[in-house]
This record gives sequence, C-alpha cells and structure tokens, in this order.
Amino acid sequence: MKLRLILGDQLNASHSWFKEVDPSVIYVIAEMHQETNYVVHHIQKICAFFKAMENFASALEEAGHKVIHLTLDETAPFASITELLDHLFEAYQVEDFSYQQPDEYRLEQQLKKLYRKTQYIQ
Repeated sequence: MKLRLILGDQLNASHSWFKEVDPSVIYVIAEMHQETNYVVHHIQKICAFFKAMENFASALEEAGHKVIHLTLDETAPFASITELLDHLFEAYQVEDFSYQQPDEYRLEQQLKKLYRKTQYIQ
C-alpha cells in the first residue's frame, strides 16, 4: 500500500497526485494538536483550516480516491505527526510513503526523521 500525506496548506486539487485514481494509494489528511499549539493562532484560523481539510478530503473521496481524514479528536493519542504516521504505516502495511515538501522547516525536520523510504513531491 502507498500512503501520501496531505498537509493543511497543500489542498490543491490540481496537483498531479490526483489526476488518476489509484486503488493502491491512500491519502491522509490529519488534524494535529502539534499544529495548533506551536505558536498562538486565532481559533477562527484553526477552525477554517480544519474545515478546509475536511472539505478537501470529501472532494477527493467523491472523485474516487481512498482518503483517511482524521479529526483532532482522532489524532489526540499521538504527540506528533511522526507518531501518527508510524501507526498508519503498521495499520495499513505501507510500503511506500510520499509527501509534498512542507513550507515550515520545523515540520520538514520531523518528516525527515521517518526511517521509512520517503519521496519528496513538489
């Protein structure tokens, strides 16, 4: 199985990932506590991001893609995105993991620490 991570600021339906439906690919969109508290954000900004993520996940599903959209409550047991991804790697027997380069250095460093094979897609 292939897992592709979509971050909250990467909701672009025109990205090449979405041109064809591939049943071996699962897209993950996850609302994470770490993204709400590393700096102070206005609550409306956080709510808007999470709603956009939910809407994007629904649009991908309607287009025929496999999507896992995890809410803030569902990701609460995981202290970081890497802990969540490790869990998903095991649960879905992931053989290939891809993500688009994050625009934040902090997040990029977290994702680089993953010991699995990664692919940067820009």
